[in-house]
Amino acid sequence: MAGKQHVLRVTAGGLLVGASVMLFMSRSVAQQSIGAPKEIREKPVEQVFKNIKVLTSMPQSQFFPAMVFIATSMGKQCEFCHVSRNGRLDFSADDKPEKQTARGMITMVQEINKRYLQDNPQVSCYTCHRGSASPRGFPTLPLPVPAPQSQIDVSASTIINPSSPGLANTNRDLPTVEAVLNKFSEAIGGKSPSIKIESAAFRGTSETWTGKPTAYETVQVLPDKGYESYVTESGTSERIMNGSRGWLRNADGIQDLVGQQLLDQKLSFPLFMILDLKDQYASLRVSARETIDGREMYIVSANRTDDKRERLYFEAQSGLLRRRISYLITLIGTIPQQADFEDYRIVSGLKLPYKITVSNTDARSPIIIRKFTEIDLNVHVAESRFNKPQ
Repeated sequence: MAGKQHVLRVTAGGLLVGASVMLFMSRSVAQQSIGAPKEIREKPVEQVFKNIKVLTSMPQSQFFPAMVFIATSMGKQCEFCHVSRNGRLDFSADDKPEKQTARGMITMVQEINKRYLQDNPQVSCYTCHRGSASPRGFPTLPLPVPAPQSQIDVSASTIINPSSPGLANTNRDLPTVEAVLNKFSEAIGGKSPSIKIESAAFRGTSETWTGKPTAYETVQVLPDKGYESYVTESGTSERIMNGSRGWLRNADGIQDLVGQQLLDQKLSFPLFMILDLKDQYASLRVSARETIDGREMYIVSANRTDDKRERLYFEAQSGLLRRRISYLITLIGTIPQQADFEDYRIVSGLKLPYKITVSNTDARSPIIIRKFTEIDLNVHVAESRFNKPQ
């Protein structure tokens, strides 16, 4: 059990960090460094964890996000379904009836999505529970008086389905994808031939729900190498990317990044080479116009080269990228993750965000804020920083 808990703890740290940083790079996900070791093949969860009954065939990188999503949907922690022995969770034990109920609910969700939604996981635990262990089966009286049809804000109530090619509230006279991306590139200075970027260093703070800022540092070297160090209550943790390999290290040990987790980590370092943003997507389309926080936004619906779906929000007036939402499609539902970019400043001719806020479905750390105090371009970075930690 200690080994399993170790894996989950290390994975949790990695997910927390991966969620906390900027999600865009200019290179394709498929790009590999020359001579890099072969990527570790991902296993299904039943080959990694014990006593898996209903989530068989799920990729191991999705298992922990799925467990966190279930707990958050019910407003509970892991102890609600799992047995705690001497202060440690025995994840494989079947002692609690809540765990058996959870298996039945997961089976029900999978059957609904398969039978009625063509295997499109639109229904999840959150659909009914909404943060409560006991979902409501009937409304609380008295009911509010419904607003007249003419006063209903259709755009605000539109359900966003990440599986669809665009939003339901499409608008006429939308710009082309090329126009939106070109304006973004011009807004950050990315089209300037004088800007040649080979590496970068970011320093600042990371802040979670505790409100206490801690030290944060990351360096990146093109095309696909990155090192990140951050501090939590349990100590200093590190994240390393080197071509097709990646690792997480914290107080519990070292974990190899695999599968979808590895691909996501490659796109999560705050590397600023965003001149070729469209290179990481297989398809793009401007799907809607929407007002967020008083800003008019163009929404671009996109499919990444690794088939993950995203929505990008570009400010119509300035052209800057303000929000990016990615959707992780799992056996138990669609798990969103949102990044907001603020405080753009000029760094050696390139305009970059000095504040990145990431919102997760993890109730233990729903919001993570990175604030940079220093950003330096074309710095020397020792190759040893990208080696597997010992």
